[in-house]
Amino acid sequence: MLNATTGTWLAAFLTLGLFSWMYKENPWFRLVEHIYVGAALGVLASQGYQSVMDIAWKPATQQGKTLLYVPLILGALLFSRWSKKYMWVSRSSMGFLVGTLSAVVMTGAIKAQLTAQVAATMMPLNSANNIIFFVITAAATMYFVFTLQAKWASPIMDLGKYGMMIAFGATFGNTVMSRISLFTGRLQFLLFQWLKLTPGGS
Repeated sequence: MLNATTGTWLAAFLTLGLFSWMYKENPWFRLVEHIYVGAALGVLASQGYQSVMDIAWKPATQQGKTLLYVPLILGALLFSRWSKKYMWVSRSSMGFLVGTLSAVVMTGAIKAQLTAQVAATMMPLNSANNIIFFVITAAATMYFVFTLQAKWASPIMDLGKYGMMIAFGATFGNTVMSRISLFTGRLQFLLFQWLKLTPGGS
């Protein structure tokens, strides 16, 4: 285990290596990038192994839940892709995996992006916020009705376009602010924990 001082210097080395990319591409950044990717994959592999042991292997072998051997076998067949000769064995597992994930993703997308959005607009028009929300939603929806060419619809479509531009701008602003927050956190670590500076210069 690393002590506090060694861990702080290691974290500072990795942080400065990532920041060095702002100057130009360099071997220091590539080293830190590979360390980060390798560590992330190691953590994911460890968590995946532990999940398989807790969710499938132990219940199947110790609790008699024999049905769990099916996903264990299908998962083991995925490793045959490393062999050119037996790669075809993994097709059944891949087909089952892709089909299941597609169904789950489609169900979640329909619920989150369609039905939930429609339900969110079904609100009483008893406040300015609700009215603005309903009007912008209706205008943005009408913007995508490309077969509608009536002159009266043009201002409504423009309103929908501007509403989407505001929404995209707000989303982009939130993304930038989150990145600035991460940068500020690492900068505070370098200044106050690594270099031992005090806030305000006192």
